[in-house]
Amino acid sequence: MFNKKYLALRSIIPSILIFLLGLGISFAQKVPLPEEILGFKVGADFHLADYNQALEYFRALEKSSPRMKVFEMGKTEMGKPMIYAVITSEDNMAKLDHYKEISRKLALVKGLTDEEARRLAAEGKAVVWISVAVHAWECATAQHALQLAYDLVASEDPETRFIRDNTIFLLVFANPDGMQMLAEWYLPNLGTPYEMSPMPWLYNKYVGHDDNREFYMYNMAETKNMTRTINQEWYPIILYDHHQTAPDPARIWIPPNGDPINPNMHPLITRGINLLGSTMGYAFDREGKQGAIARFAFEFWPPFFLDTFGYYFHIISIMTETSFYGYATPHFYTLNDFPEAYRDFTPSVFYPNPWKGGWWRMSDAVEYCLTASKAVLLTAAKYREEFLYDKYQMGRDTIARFQNEPPYAWIIPQAQWDSPVAARLLNNMIFSGINVYKAKESFVSDGISYPAGTYIIPMNQPFALFVKAVFEEQAYPDLTKHPTIWQGITSPQKFPDAYLPPYDMVGWTLSYQMGVKVSAANTPLEASLEPLKEVVPQAGRVESRAGYAYLISPKKNNSFIAANRILKKGGQILWAKESFSSGGKSHPPGTLIVLSKSVSRSFMDSLARELHLTIGGTGNRVAAKTYKLIAPRIALYKSWTANMDEGWTRWLFEQYEFPFTNIHDAEVRAGDLGKRYDVLVIPSMSTDAIVNGHKPGTIPPQYVGGITNAGIMNIKKFVDGGGTLVTLRRSCLFALDKLGLPVNDALKDLKPPSPWGAPEPAKPAKFACPGSVLRMEFNSEHPVAYGMPEEAPGMFYQSTAFDILSSFEEKMPVAIAKFSGENLLMSGYLKGEKFLHKKAAAVDVPLGEGKVILLSLGVQNRATPHGTFKLLFNSLYYGAVK
Repeated sequence: MFNKKYLALRSIIPSILIFLLGLGISFAQKVPLPEEILGFKVGADFHLADYNQALEYFRALEKSSPRMKVFEMGKTEMGKPMIYAVITSEDNMAKLDHYKEISRKLALVKGLTDEEARRLAAEGKAVVWISVAVHAWECATAQHALQLAYDLVASEDPETRFIRDNTIFLLVFANPDGMQMLAEWYLPNLGTPYEMSPMPWLYNKYVGHDDNREFYMYNMAETKNMTRTINQEWYPIILYDHHQTAPDPARIWIPPNGDPINPNMHPLITRGINLLGSTMGYAFDREGKQGAIARFAFEFWPPFFLDTFGYYFHIISIMTETSFYGYATPHFYTLNDFPEAYRDFTPSVFYPNPWKGGWWRMSDAVEYCLTASKAVLLTAAKYREEFLYDKYQMGRDTIARFQNEPPYAWIIPQAQWDSPVAARLLNNMIFSGINVYKAKESFVSDGISYPAGTYIIPMNQPFALFVKAVFEEQAYPDLTKHPTIWQGITSPQKFPDAYLPPYDMVGWTLSYQMGVKVSAANTPLEASLEPLKEVVPQAGRVESRAGYAYLISPKKNNSFIAANRILKKGGQILWAKESFSSGGKSHPPGTLIVLSKSVSRSFMDSLARELHLTIGGTGNRVAAKTYKLIAPRIALYKSWTANMDEGWTRWLFEQYEFPFTNIHDAEVRAGDLGKRYDVLVIPSMSTDAIVNGHKPGTIPPQYVGGITNAGIMNIKKFVDGGGTLVTLRRSCLFALDKLGLPVNDALKDLKPPSPWGAPEPAKPAKFACPGSVLRMEFNSEHPVAYGMPEEAPGMFYQSTAFDILSSFEEKMPVAIAKFSGENLLMSGYLKGEKFLHKKAAAVDVPLGEGKVILLSLGVQNRATPHGTFKLLFNSLYYGAVK
């Protein structure tokens, strides 16, 4: 009996152990729901997960499932780890490097035949990038990422398994600092009158909303991290960047995009965008989600957005704009909240299922984002093989195109006005994934001889359309003259006297903005080439003895870093007011004359090496009038209405090592600015924002108001007492309006409204120039323009022109920069050129014992136009010279 029971028990023990082991595995691998980590459901009213919580949840998912891994792509500007998740099947996860290599080979094309590419496409997986909250206040997108990760990892339905099997999904938090800051601002304000208050500072360290406006410059750490991950590691076939908010009353804006499109996009990119938009729209209406609108408002002409730069790397790149009320606070919409044109709920081709109103909650926005993301992933899975081959085909087509038509290459001479800036431009190209070469020997192109060492970017490479998009002159189409492009009706309405504002800048030619000489090769190029991994500027050196002084040319922007280091070390610098000769060489106005007794030779040698400066020397006193250069005490105005231009200016001051202090409204209102500062810089912002700031009741009291009338009077006293006020772009109008300057806005009442964001309907306008590059004349004998060529490009962005009025004052305003005669437009769009002819764009206006420097051009706009940084930096020195 005992033996029988023992034998029976022994026979079932293995089954029991297997069952218990199975339970153990099940428990060990249980995927946590977001609410188990966060303490609330994703999308719950009045709740926001911050980045720290998101990171904790992603780590928990990674630990619980072999279908997800978390990677760090770098640090943010505030030092946070910038992570992304990879989600795919267990089998795919085990072969990530293999699939990554397939993506790389198909993207780069090199050495592949069509047959080999088809084999790789059949074997490969669709790499899909979905990023969230690059604009942190568009917070539903980041919240949806938490639920999306759970759904893709844990769900076992056939559709999700199909997605995991056929895609490698990269889920990216594009602005970790902003996600953290936003939650830390909103949550303490819950239940107070300030629940919906805007943050009074930028939602990242420097640039706020402009973090999505520099995907060709790569100034910010986050931009570098994402570009490196996209273009050097994963080579995705689809890039989807989530945004908010949709044009009311629509609940989500989806592709296709508005017109015009950039002519450098391969047509398969446009078709792919439209396909993704169609599958999204189908998904929304299949799920009964009203309010998906397409084609409205957002056009994708510029190449510098996260969701557009991928076009030129053969990535089907899209964005959506999901409706947004504010943070996680719900809102009830009635018909009275709708624009009048949408109150009758008339369906249309691109808005077939209008939203009827009602409650709109964070959970609704999250659900719409989820539908859109899953539609993209499902489409990528279904068309995996086609999309992979298309990526190869687009690269192959691009190579073939530029083997047979110009431009065959872009040529960048070594001899440049500012060679370190030229190197920066070329290194940006290399970082983007572009092949850059150096000529091993001299060659001839289009009848022009070039020496060995000339830089060349051949166009027979897969991503050549990016080079063309950023190097060529842009010609933005006047949509009022091409209504067939965008109206989609048989008898299009014309607007002969109107202007249709674009979404953003329309002319950006990088070589113009950066002041770099670049030439297109219009005939096939024959040259022996050496590939480059990095472009190193010409070596700097101290080239002669300096018994009396070292001489530094003002042409290179790095001379400002040199001057600031010398001044910090206690060195003495004279600033030449006029040209002079020394040792048989001519030196222009603005030359830095560093007295040799005040610095060591070894220090000057190190400056020359590190900054790639050629430093001269003289044993004799310089026969020229000079200023004594001293370190200016700089105040950079920082309003509580968060301002991107302030952030860019602050970042530039740090890069060029200018010591400065941020001052707020209270300090301006308090006065006595001249005791602490020599120069006050006001970044580009409206007069209302400067003077009035936030209205009472809209934000906590400590952030209410602007500088007020008291601040205006204190700024005037500061200038009257010998201080220098520097105004950038829109803030020039503040100086004209509030300080009584003998200068007028020459374009007043001629410009159309310039709304930020979605364009307004067509408006009558005699003048329009929406972010374009214009031909400028510079007075290089004026201190503000020292080191500038006599003619150079300038960025006209939210700018104006000045009429200098006659004055009875002894000191008259002086034009520093003027618009040239005719043919001003170099890149972009310009209507009403005649209104600019010979008007001033930068003016030195004496006022009392001080001066106001009006810089209407975007001289440092988004830290891109290196060719005009000098105007701002010289203004700082000019404000403190003796």
